Amino acid sequence: MEATSYRCPCCGASLTFGADSQEMHCASCDNTFPLESVEQASHLHVEDTTDAQMHWDMPTADSLSQQDASSLHAFRCSTCGAEILTEKEIAATECVYCGNPTILPGVLEGAYKPDGVIPFQKTKEEAQVAFKNHCKGKKLLPSGFYTDARLEKITGVYVPFWLFSCETESDMTFNATRTHVTREGQYMVTRTSHYLIHRGGHINFDQVPVDGSLKMDDTMMESIEPFDAQKIQDFQIAYLSGYQAQRHDVSAENCAPRVNARIRQSVQSVIRDTVAGYHTVTPAKTQVNLYNTKVKQILMPVWLLNTKWNDQMYTFAMNGQTGRFIGDLPTDKGKFWKWLLGLTFGLGIGGCVLLFVLMTMGVI
Repeated sequence: MEATSYRCPCCGASLTFGADSQEMHCASCDNTFPLESVEQASHLHVEDTTDAQMHWDMPTADSLSQQDASSLHAFRCSTCGAEILTEKEIAATECVYCGNPTILPGVLEGAYKPDGVIPFQKTKEEAQVAFKNHCKGKKLLPSGFYTDARLEKITGVYVPFWLFSCETESDMTFNATRTHVTREGQYMVTRTSHYLIHRGGHINFDQVPVDGSLKMDDTMMESIEPFDAQKIQDFQIAYLSGYQAQRHDVSAENCAPRVNARIRQSVQSVIRDTVAGYHTVTPAKTQVNLYNTKVKQILMPVWLLNTKWNDQMYTFAMNGQTGRFIGDLPTDKGKFWKWLLGLTFGLGIGGCVLLFVLMTMGVI
């Protein structure tokens, strides 16, 4: 037989039944709880869900063992006959000798073949304009950073993404409080009521993206979201012509922890919004169960610029479908100190003028 004990929701100490109050009493923090509430709380079995408990039906990878294990592949340009040496994940590029777009056969076959593609809808010229606007008005930007040569390096890349879809059944518990302050004689008395709140719900997630490339920063790829998954087209190799493309080098299994974290965070946010009327609300346990899981690999359009300034790499990215542009700009330290000294000098002069005016008016 399994022993049963009742724990205080506030401090975790043991609860005992008080004959005088007819309620459960905590000797540690001196709180009391109605018997019915403690019984209800004891029957809740919400636990924090781990990644191992969030199962996905992953796509098969039978063809992975047939791929070349070397880090480089060699192909011959069909236009000029030059040999092109690329990393094995590159599926489309351009010939470094004649500049013609080149699609590399066999790279996106078998387990690497995408289930679909979102074609580019923003042109290189639009990406260049977005970069100009991103730099415009930045007074601390180094003078030599923005150049036409740097603009020409903006490259269109089809980035491999895994899209995760599922239904969830979720349960959460929260610790909440309501506080009342009253005056009793010469004392201000604070009374705090503690509540254990249970919520549950059914939430569907449709095509949550996680990039499947080691070369791409996950946070940056999430920052240019969303992509409109309704515009996914059946994969055709012709979409890659004129752009670079990569096949995935991060499996869906390895991407699962990141998508699990995004789903768990979204569940917590949605369910938390249903709890109102309390002074404090603290999540205690979260349980998320996945059903009807599906995983697809899709090529997404991204305009990229990787450039160096003072031996530091700066990366800029634009969503090739929506035009959302992000990236951190370098700062000219000389301009920064001049700006800071000018600001300090200006504030000092302004303060002196104000002081003189106040003295003239006899205020001080």
